Amino acid sequence: MKKVSDLLFVPQYPEDKLHPNFLSIYNEKLFYAREFIKEWAEGFEDRDHKFVKEFQTTFNSSFWELYLFAVCKELKLNVNMSYNRPDFVIEGEDGFNVEATIASHAQDETPEWKKDFSKDIFKEWPVEKIVDNATIRIANAFMSKSQKYKESYGQLEHVKGKPFIIAITPFDSPYTNEQRMQAIHRVLYGFDRYIAVDWDDENRDILDAIYMEEIDKKNGAKVPLGYFTTPKFAHISAVIFSNTATFGKVRVMCDDPRITLVSHSRYNDFGTQPINEVTFKENYVEHLLDGLIVFHNPFSNIPFKNKAFYHPVIAHSTFDSKTKENVSHIPHNFLFQRFINTFMTEDKLPPLELLRVKKILEEASQTTQNSFPKYHD
Repeated sequence: MKKVSDLLFVPQYPEDKLHPNFLSIYNEKLFYAREFIKEWAEGFEDRDHKFVKEFQTTFNSSFWELYLFAVCKELKLNVNMSYNRPDFVIEGEDGFNVEATIASHAQDETPEWKKDFSKDIFKEWPVEKIVDNATIRIANAFMSKSQKYKESYGQLEHVKGKPFIIAITPFDSPYTNEQRMQAIHRVLYGFDRYIAVDWDDENRDILDAIYMEEIDKKNGAKVPLGYFTTPKFAHISAVIFSNTATFGKVRVMCDDPRITLVSHSRYNDFGTQPINEVTFKENYVEHLLDGLIVFHNPFSNIPFKNKAFYHPVIAHSTFDSKTKENVSHIPHNFLFQRFINTFMTEDKLPPLELLRVKKILEEASQTTQNSFPKYHD
């Protein structure tokens, strides 16, 4: 019987049934991205005999599972692949269970793979709309898996008595990585944003903190927020989240030799301003765990305390029920956001084209930020 890693990129269905993201990777002449994803899949077992089908036809949720499996291997966790649910059963000291899910686009919204970066689109999709859309879709994904635990997973013997984790990543719109972590903070802790002023690179005054109890859907229905600020969801120990575990991570980590520009924003623990940079891939380093954060439920019946997840790259966040405040530990250089632009010519770029690319990089690097003071509202 062939391994999952060997079957991933052997199409089992007509082209019109294959997912656009799968086709994009499959049709590349260069093999680097495919081989890198196959490395993530080494040791993964198709327990319900439909994983390869879903990878090829729906893609995003399967891609997220493969990333999580690679994370487990990186952290040297013992994944028992004999259970078909939930998605990951971690055994050994501090064992736990993980159910993976994605925040997908709503039925009447633009799917994640239909990207359009024209100026008009950014009028149609301002950041506020992107974050609101993500908030609703992430809340929907969380509630679905919470209900699944109550109806099914919670009765399983290998789940009882262990932390239960929901792992969520957003694929809810073509511009979802613009949300950073604002939407997930709303969903879990009801925290929206700070109103603050940065006086310079070292001094910031926080004037107020904005919290949200609910958000309106298009049809006027209200979606409650702040699930980890109440004992109602004590059966969920934590949420693992990343908005950078996309194909962009494969692109920047694999050995693809094509010229790629990487624009990234990272947390600066030593100043008020994030670390923003645009650079060539050859000068850029990204860790598999970059962008991964654990949101803890302070009301959990079984707290999530696995030692492996207290890795220097992984961030942690929780809610102080006494002060009613979000409390986070974000490591310096934590990856908030990443955009890439790969020049798809598979041979070496001609000299004039290379000069053009370098000019783009220089202009991006020289872009100045607004002068101080900076107001955040």
